[in-house]
Amino acid sequence: MVRPANPFSPSFGISPPVLAGRRTPLSDFETIFGNVRSPSYATLLWGLRGTGKTVLLNAFEDRSAAHGWLSIAVAAATPMGLLNDIAIKAIRQLEAFEAEHGSPPARVVSGVSLGMIGIQTESAVTPEPVPQGHHDLETVLSRLGDVLAEQGTGLLITIDELHVAEVDEIKQFGSIFQLVSRRAERPIAFAGAALPELERRLLSGPSGTFLQRCHRHEIGNLTMPETEVALLDPIVSAGARIDANSLRTVVDASNGQPYLVQLIGASLWDESEDPVAGIRADEAERAVANARSLYGQHVHAPVWHRLSDLDKRFLIAMLEDRGSSTIADIGTRWQHDSRSLSRYRQRLLSAGLIRSVGHGRVAFVDDAARAFVSLQALAEGWIEQVQSGADR
Repeated sequence: MVRPANPFSPSFGISPPVLAGRRTPLSDFETIFGNVRSPSYATLLWGLRGTGKTVLLNAFEDRSAAHGWLSIAVAAATPMGLLNDIAIKAIRQLEAFEAEHGSPPARVVSGVSLGMIGIQTESAVTPEPVPQGHHDLETVLSRLGDVLAEQGTGLLITIDELHVAEVDEIKQFGSIFQLVSRRAERPIAFAGAALPELERRLLSGPSGTFLQRCHRHEIGNLTMPETEVALLDPIVSAGARIDANSLRTVVDASNGQPYLVQLIGASLWDESEDPVAGIRADEAERAVANARSLYGQHVHAPVWHRLSDLDKRFLIAMLEDRGSSTIADIGTRWQHDSRSLSRYRQRLLSAGLIRSVGHGRVAFVDDAARAFVSLQALAEGWIEQVQSGADR
C-alpha cells in the first residue's frame, strides 16, 4: 500500500490543511463584500511569530477571489519601495481587467513614474496628465477602483510584515488609501499583518494614525479543542489513525501555537512507521521532541541573534525562576537598577520572547522560548559568564 502524503504544512506563510480557530477575523472580513462602509475595509492583524497572521492574509485573499475580487499582495520590505510595488501590481491588474472586459477606459494611466521605475499604458483616448511622485499610486488605484465598481467587484491590498515598514511609506499609503477608498467609497480594502513591535514603531506616534484607525485583531494561540481539530482532521482525512492518549499528548505539547501544531503534525507523520495502521504513543513523543527543537530554530533563533548583549542578559537573569520573574529580581541578579530595565523589557516584549504577567512581572512567552534561551546561553558561554561575574 502506498503511504499517504504528509498532510501538514510546517512552513511560514503556507496555509495549513485545516484553518482552525479563526472564525472572528474571517467573519468580520466577510462583511466588506456588499458593504463598502464596513470597518473591516481596513484590517490589521497582529501577533507573535508563528501564530498564523500570513495564513490569515492568504485566507482573506481566497475569500476575495471567491467573491470575484482582485488582490494585490506585497511585503512591507521590498527593494523597489512599498508604494512602487503596489502601483506596479495595480497597473498590471488594471491592464488585465480592462483587456478581459473589453471596453477601454475614458481615462487611462499613462507615464506613471515611481522612483526609478516607469510604466506606460496606452489607449485610443488621449490620457489626462498624471502627477508625479506618490500621487501616481492615487491615480492608479482610483481608476482601478472605478472600473471594478462598475463590474460589481473590488480590490484587496494585503501588506505583510508591516512592523518593518518605513514610517513615511505607511503614512503615505494611509493617506492615499483614505482618499481613494474610504472618502470616495470605492471597493478597495486593505489588510495588514505585523508583529507586536508595530505598537512601538508605528502605532504610538502621530505617523501611525492610519493604522490606529484599522479594525484590529490580535492573533493568538488556538484553544485546545481548536488544536485538536487542526491535528486530528488532517490525519483522518489522509486515512490515518491516532489513539486518544497520543492525540492528547501532541495537543497538550503544542500549547495551541499554530506553527508548532503544524510542526508536530508533520513530525508525527514522518516518525510514524505506518500512520494508516495507527500512530503510536512513542512516535508521538518523538514527534513532540523533534518539533520543539525545530520550533526554537525557526521561531526563536532569528530573534535571539538580533538581540543585544544587554537584552540577552535580561533573559538569562529570568532563567533562575521556574515561573514568572519580577523586574526587581532581574535587576538584583544583573546588578542593574530595575528602573533602567524598562527599555530592555519593552524590546523583548515587542520581539515576542517574553510576556507581561502582572505589574512588575514578566515570563517567557512559552516553554519553548525558555528552553531555547537556556540552551543558547549555555552554548555561547553566557551562563558561565554571568555566574562568575566576569562580565560585570
